[in-house]
Amino acid sequence: MADSSARVKFIALWALLLVAKLAFAASMPLFGDEAFYAWEALHPAWAYSDLPGGTAAAVVVGSALFDGLPLPRELGVRLVFLLAGAAIPWLVVRIARRLGTCEQAWRAGLWSLPIPLLMPMGVMALPDALMTLAALLALDACAGLLHDDEAPRGRLYAQFAIALALGALTHYRFGPILLVGAAAFFAAGGWRRRGDAGLWLALLVGAAAWWPIIQYNLEMQGAGLHFQLVERHPWHFNAKGLLQPLLQAVITTPLLYGLFGWALWANRRAAKPAVRFVALAGGGLWLLYALLAPFVDKARFSLHWPVPAYLLAAALLPIALDAARSRWAGRLMPWAAGMAAGATALMLAAFVLPSSPKLAARAAGTAFYPDNFVGWEEIAVALRPRLAEGDVLIADHFMLAAQLSFSLGGRAEVFVLDHWNNHKHGRAPQIALWGYDEAALSRLAPGTRAWIAFEVAETPERDHAAWVARPCRWFESTEYVATIEGPGGGKRFWLYRGVRREGSMEPSDLACDAQPPAR
Repeated sequence: MADSSARVKFIALWALLLVAKLAFAASMPLFGDEAFYAWEALHPAWAYSDLPGGTAAAVVVGSALFDGLPLPRELGVRLVFLLAGAAIPWLVVRIARRLGTCEQAWRAGLWSLPIPLLMPMGVMALPDALMTLAALLALDACAGLLHDDEAPRGRLYAQFAIALALGALTHYRFGPILLVGAAAFFAAGGWRRRGDAGLWLALLVGAAAWWPIIQYNLEMQGAGLHFQLVERHPWHFNAKGLLQPLLQAVITTPLLYGLFGWALWANRRAAKPAVRFVALAGGGLWLLYALLAPFVDKARFSLHWPVPAYLLAAALLPIALDAARSRWAGRLMPWAAGMAAGATALMLAAFVLPSSPKLAARAAGTAFYPDNFVGWEEIAVALRPRLAEGDVLIADHFMLAAQLSFSLGGRAEVFVLDHWNNHKHGRAPQIALWGYDEAALSRLAPGTRAWIAFEVAETPERDHAAWVARPCRWFESTEYVATIEGPGGGKRFWLYRGVRREGSMEPSDLACDAQPPAR
């Protein structure tokens, strides 16, 4: 009876969250990174400067399925990620079923639903949904191999191979998950499988899936690795990083965070190898990200990195609660569930702001303005009637270029000026490889008309004059056309027009009339 009740609650709450995610995935404008992945999808490849090709491939599949249908294009971009995010709680149930009873498995699924940081996975087309799915598939296969010596192992090894390939094709950050998972697997007794041909075949498939990014880095002088491992992280100690676990506790909610940590600790020496493996893997990931926090880039250290650890903790929590000798854990459960549900509701409510132009407009001038989501359609509307056949479009940085590409119906060719943002986010090598960088501007035919869009706030005001004049190296008669505002005037764009000159000019030889418009 308890089993049936927990199952009904899980399915009902999972379906409710899926409907909410579906609504936001269909109504919310693309985030800046999502737009770039959609731009990458127009240039299919096995790897790119920022990521392996899996994320762009998922965008291609979802967009193709929705092609020609009267549905929002944003939903097509996000479809595969929505499905991956929807599958994650079911994988928690599956892992927990290998560890305990059926009733405990459904309860574990319930505990996985109110993890606030899990909410964006599926709403947005970001690689973490696919990477987390791959991680859980791999960990589930390993738990299955440890759970039952008599179970048919061929299917588990096939699942393991698929998971390893999916993770390798999704993100560089799947590497640390592999290392922690391998250490936990062998520590829990997985060494007994070292002679299985299926294990080595799965590892061979997984290793082969890393070849695309290895080849890309060999051909591009290590651009991807340099960005992921050098450019975005200082690798020197910063004491503020020690507060990362505290921040995680606040966002995850303190009681749920504490219960998750306790569940991993309580099962670290469990008699069952599969239980011990999941506890060691979850605890290892938790500890790894806590140790990395003082050394990595604070501006872009992603809060959702430890989510796989929390999902493994959710799979173990019912077992720990049922084995607890004191009543304190049981008394905390309703409070922990209530606080986590409230935080999850707030996380979902945060998606309302970018989904509603009216609310976004009201937030203009505040810290709540959804800057990375809005304003792109307004500049696209201004450009559509002006762009003629043969015209070229130039954006002053990669995110504006990607958003214009999507908003203009999937325009593949958008040139980009050499903005510092392109380098900070690891996109400059990819733009150069596509032939959309400043070097490509010098190859345009003389007389070609260009429309040049600047996002005002992305360049310091003291540099506006020099930045607006930059296109004069390649274009003459460069003149201001219009100022376009995002919802509520929360962001501004300047639109210029120019004509490709004969040859190119050095900055010292420039005589440019282009100036920022008067306020």
